[in-house]
Amino acid sequence: MRSDFIPKFIKAVIGTGRELHGMWNWQPISYKGVKVAGYRRQRIDAGFRNLVNRGIIKPVSKEYFQFTQKGKTWFKGSLVKYYRNLGIPWDSKWRVVVFDVPQKFNRERDRLRSKLKVLGFYMIQKSVFVLPYPCQEEIAIYCKKLKISEYVDVIIAESLGHAESEIKKFYGL
Repeated sequence: MRSDFIPKFIKAVIGTGRELHGMWNWQPISYKGVKVAGYRRQRIDAGFRNLVNRGIIKPVSKEYFQFTQKGKTWFKGSLVKYYRNLGIPWDSKWRVVVFDVPQKFNRERDRLRSKLKVLGFYMIQKSVFVLPYPCQEEIAIYCKKLKISEYVDVIIAESLGHAESEIKKFYGL
């Protein structure tokens, strides 16, 4: 396990949400005795208690925690919203989410649109959103949960046309 894993995880747990990608091997983790500059122990403990109460992690001993199956799903779904601030180099490809969800699924369509906005997608049209980071798996999981998978596609594109320069500015690319 990487030596910088625990401080990054703790920062994510207690709300900085900027350092999550590329550090999971799903082994038990310990945070006891780890110092994270600028954070009080009470806040770190509260963050871990919150995750335990939500069923995201479970204690495997006094000092070790492990992700539950629900936690693994949560983590994978949470990655997208952190990509923007992770410093991961952009691969010059756009992930374009397009959907045409029937009116009878109006509520699910609105939930999808809200989720995409929360995750940091840029809205080009009401049913076209774009993100410069990999997101196919997370979108598939969420759409399956909403039971609208057959109405949603993720297209990987190298160009966005005339709107690309504005969207690059939005993402700081």
